[in-house]
Formats: sequence, C-alpha cells, structure tokens
Amino acid sequence: MKVGPGLLLLALTGIAIPSAVARGDAPRPPVRATLVCEAPPGPGRFRCDVELRVSDGTLSWAEVLVTEADDLILPLRGRLGPRDASTHDADIFRWSLGFVAKGRGAGKLTVRVRAVLCHGETCVPVETDVSSRIVVPGAP
Repeated sequence: MKVGPGLLLLALTGIAIPSAVARGDAPRPPVRATLVCEAPPGPGRFRCDVELRVSDGTLSWAEVLVTEADDLILPLRGRLGPRDASTHDADIFRWSLGFVAKGRGAGKLTVRVRAVLCHGETCVPVETDVSSRIVVPGAP
C-alpha cells in the first residue's frame, strides 16, 4: 500500500493457531491477521483494513467483528461477513471498515477475525484479535 505525505498508518498483527495445533495433533502454520488504520488528521471518517492470510490450507469462511472501540471511535458497522470482503480467495480475505473519530485524542480499536481453516476434508475454527491505537491530533 502506498502512503501519501502526511498519512500515517498503524499496523498490528495477530496470529491464530488452529485448535489442532494448540493440542499438538499436527504441525500447521498459523493464520495471520493484520489491522492497518489511517491516522485521521482530525475528527471525522477514517478507514481500517483487515487482512486474514494462511500459507497452508484454505479459508472456507471468515468474518471480522469490532469487539472494542474507545468512546472516541464510532464504528460504522460492527461486523463484516465473507460477502463483505473485498478479497475472498482460498488463502486470503480482506475487508475495509469505516469509523468516525468523534473528537481529538487517542483510543484503542480491537477487531476479532474468525474463520474456518480447512486442510483437505478436515476443517477447524480459528480466531484472533488484533488492535490498533488511533490518534486524532490537535487540541480540542
């Protein structure tokens, strides 16, 4: 993603490990989720992009849920499902979420990504949380 002058992007990564891996049944690579948010220049709308990626296996279903947003941050939608994804492939899902910064200051935003990861006929649910600190600069 290209970044223009004056645009700061915040990115955090979460890793979800399928339940079979957590039990030690089979060595499978984790699912990786990222959250990248524009830094709003002031109160108003801004966007965050969420990406879910797997290097082994296929993603048969996925959704993203806003689970925490400080009072400063208003989500325009609380959930985006698989049909809302801008990219929906076997190894990657991407969503764009809209938010409104209601004022100036800093706040935390957390989303949960839930998915079904399949290896052949075996599918397991996975989920991970990713967070970002949103800063709206300037004096109130």
